[in-house]
Amino acid sequence: MMVASGRLEAAIAGPQAVAGASGLLAAFNEGGALSPLEVHPAMVISRLWDESDQAVMLAAALAVRGTRFGHVCIRLDTQREAMVIEGQPPEVVEALPWPDPEEWMAAVSGSAMVGDGRGEEPLVLDGDRLYLERYFRHEERVVNLVGTRTAVPRATLSPESRTVLDELLPPVWEGRPNLQHVAAVSALTGRLTVVAGGPGTGKTYTVARMLAALARTSANFPRVALCAPTGKAAARLGEVIEALAAEAEHPIVRERLETLQTGTIHRLLGWAWGRARFAHHERNRLPHDIVVVDEMSMVSLPLAAKLIAAVRADATLVLVGDPYQLESIEAGTVLADIVGPAARSPDPAPRSSIPDAPAITDSVVVLERVHRFEEQGPIADFADAVRDADPDRAMDLLDRGVDGLHWVRDRTEAGFRGLRDRVTEHRAGLVRAASQPGSEEEALARLNGMAVLCANRDGPGSVEQWRRDIEGALDERFPGLRYRGEWYPGRPLMITKNDYNLGLYNGDIGVVVRTGQDTSVLFDRGGVRSFPPGYLGEHTTVHALTIHKSQGSQFDEVVVSLPLESSRLLTRELLYTAVTRASRRVTVVGPESAIRLGIERSVQRASGLRSRLWG
Repeated sequence: MMVASGRLEAAIAGPQAVAGASGLLAAFNEGGALSPLEVHPAMVISRLWDESDQAVMLAAALAVRGTRFGHVCIRLDTQREAMVIEGQPPEVVEALPWPDPEEWMAAVSGSAMVGDGRGEEPLVLDGDRLYLERYFRHEERVVNLVGTRTAVPRATLSPESRTVLDELLPPVWEGRPNLQHVAAVSALTGRLTVVAGGPGTGKTYTVARMLAALARTSANFPRVALCAPTGKAAARLGEVIEALAAEAEHPIVRERLETLQTGTIHRLLGWAWGRARFAHHERNRLPHDIVVVDEMSMVSLPLAAKLIAAVRADATLVLVGDPYQLESIEAGTVLADIVGPAARSPDPAPRSSIPDAPAITDSVVVLERVHRFEEQGPIADFADAVRDADPDRAMDLLDRGVDGLHWVRDRTEAGFRGLRDRVTEHRAGLVRAASQPGSEEEALARLNGMAVLCANRDGPGSVEQWRRDIEGALDERFPGLRYRGEWYPGRPLMITKNDYNLGLYNGDIGVVVRTGQDTSVLFDRGGVRSFPPGYLGEHTTVHALTIHKSQGSQFDEVVVSLPLESSRLLTRELLYTAVTRASRRVTVVGPESAIRLGIERSVQRASGLRSRLWG
C-alpha cells in the first residue's frame, strides 16, 4: 500500500511545481512523477554535498519517493518499468526524460554524496541497490542482529520439558510431523524463531502452549514480553493467553500465565511524546528473557530494527505472523523477507543439513495445517489460490457458487441488490438487538457476525459509499433513527486512537446500545465491556471498514468490495488479507478482470533484506 493516500498524492503531485527546481527534477515534477516532498529533500542534500549532476539529484529524489511508497531502496535500472503515476497511463512515464541506465549508475556511483555505508554520505549504493542512508542502517542492523542470533548453538531440552511439550503439542499429528511442535521446540532452544503461516494454522496457539510448557517446568519462570504493532492485536494475543490460563489444570501454570501482560511494541520500547528515541535500545536493552511479537507482517523495517536491537543478546526472540498478508504502512516487508523461501518449503526436518543452507534456515517454521474456515473449506481453497497467484483456480471456485464462497460481478446487477439487502438486514438486526435492554451479548454477536471490507475510504465501492447506503437504508426501516444523534442504537464504531486508561485500542470495534434510559457502547474483549459514550476518545462509524484496518480481526461473514481496476491498492496481498478475515462465508464484489488483476499483481517492495539473509 502507498505510504500516502491517493488524496495526498493528488494534492502534492504534478500541478505543484517546485520553485528553484530545474533540469530532470523539474521535468519529473511537472510530469507528476515527483512531488515537492521528494524534490525538496533532493535539492537540499545536493546543495549540502555540492552535487550539481542532474542524474544524481534525480536518483536522490527517487530514493526519497521509494520510501514513501514502501520501498527500502530502489534499483535505477528498473525505475522506468516500475514507476506508476496514479491516474496516468504508462505512456506518461515512458515520455519522461530518463537517463541512460549505465551512464546513470556511473554518475551515482561516482558522486560524493553516495557512499558504501561506512561513511556519512546521505545515500548508500550497495550493488545495484540505492538507499537513503538511514534505511541502509536499519536493514544492516536487522541483518547483523538476525545473523548473530541464528549463529548461536541451540540448547537441549531437558527430558521433563520435552515430556511436557509432547503432551501439550504432540510431535506427530494424524501421521504427519506436527509443525506446531517443531516451532515450539525451536522457540525453547534457540535465540530466534519465526512462526509463520496463514490464518487458522495455529501460530498463536503454538506460542501459548510453548509458554505453558515453560510455566510448568521452569524453576524460575522467565520474564516474558508479549507485544504486537497495534493495541487490538496485542489485546487478541492477551485473550489467547488468558483463555489458556483459565483452562490450565496445574495451579502453577495458571498463576504464571496470569502474570503475563500484552502491549504494543511502542509501549514495550518506551515511546513517549517529545522523546527523541525509545527508552529501550541497544544501550538500554529490555529486561525480558523472552520477547514474542505477534502480527509481525505489520511491522516496518525501522521499527523492526529498533525492536530487535532492544532485545538482550541472550534472550529469545519469537516473531509470529503471516508473510502473505498486507505489508506494513511504512517501508519494508520484514516478515516476508525473513521467512524468504522457507514459505514455499516448510520441511519439518532440520534444514541445516542441506549443503550451503544459510544459518537462518532452522529458525523459520511455516505452519500449513488449517484449523479454521470449517476445516479447509471453499474459503481456504480460494485463499490458497489467491496466495499461490492462480487466478484460473480462483475464478473456477467463484464460478461454482459453492456454499460459503459467493461472487457478485457488478454493483448494478440483481445479485448486488440482494447482497445489499442482506447487509442491510444484518445491520437492522443489530439495531433491533441494540435497542433491547438485556440483549447486549446478542448485539455483540451480530457485530462480529458480518463485516464489509473495502480497499479505499472514498470512491466506488468504498467505506464511505457503503456507510451512506447502509445508513440510508436503516433510515427507511427505522424512521427517525439517526435523529437521535450519532449515538443511535446499533451504530458500529471503531476506536482510532489507543486509550490505555480504558484499555481500548486503535482498531477495536464496538456497538452503541440502549440500557434502560441510558446509552452505552459495548466492546467484546474476552467478555462484555461497557462505557458511557462520553468516555470514548477518537472514533469513527464503521458500517464498513478498510481491509488494512481489518487485519487481526475475524468475522463469520465478510463482504469484499474491490476497488476500480485502475487503483494501485488492488493487489494479491489485499485480496488475500480480506478473504482470510472470514471463517464461514465470503462474498467478493467486483468484475472478473479486477479479481484476476488483483491476484496477478503482487506488492513488489524493493529491499535487500531477503537476499542478504538467504543469499
